[in-house]
Amino acid sequence: MPPGSQRRPGQGGFTYVALLCVLAILSAGLAAVGQLWSAAAERERARQLAWTGEQFVQAIASYYHSAPNGQKRYPPDLQALLLDPRFLSTRRHLRRIYLDPYSGRAGWGLVAAPGGGIMGVYPLAQGGGGTISRFVYRDPAAQGRP
Repeated sequence: MPPGSQRRPGQGGFTYVALLCVLAILSAGLAAVGQLWSAAAERERARQLAWTGEQFVQAIASYYHSAPNGQKRYPPDLQALLLDPRFLSTRRHLRRIYLDPYSGRAGWGLVAAPGGGIMGVYPLAQGGGGTISRFVYRDPAAQGRP
C-alpha cells in the first residue's frame, strides 16, 4: 500500500469474489456446451450406423438376387460381399467392410439366415440408448414360406 493511502473497511476481497462468480458462470456455460456437443456427436453416430447398416442390407440383397444359376442364397460371410466367389469376373456387392461408428472397429455381429449364410448384421458395441439395431434383408418373395 502506498504511503498515505488508507484502506476502507469492508472492501477487502471484492475482486476475488467477482472473479469466483465469473468462473462459476463460465463453468456452467462450458458444461451446457459440452452436453450439446455430446448429444450432437451421438446423433451423428446413430446416423452413420443407420447408413452403414443400409449399405450392408443392400449388399446382401444384391448378392442374394444375383445368383448365377438362379438359386438364391445368402452370402456365407461378409468377405463374399467384397468379392463374390460365384463369378469368374470380379463382382463386388460392397466396397469395403465398414467400421462400427460406436466402437470404431470392423467387427459386426452376424444374423444367420435360415438356410445358411448371413442375412444381416448388427453392431457388437453400441452406445447411447443401449438398444441393438439389427440390419436384416428378408426376401419379399419368401415372406409367405417358412
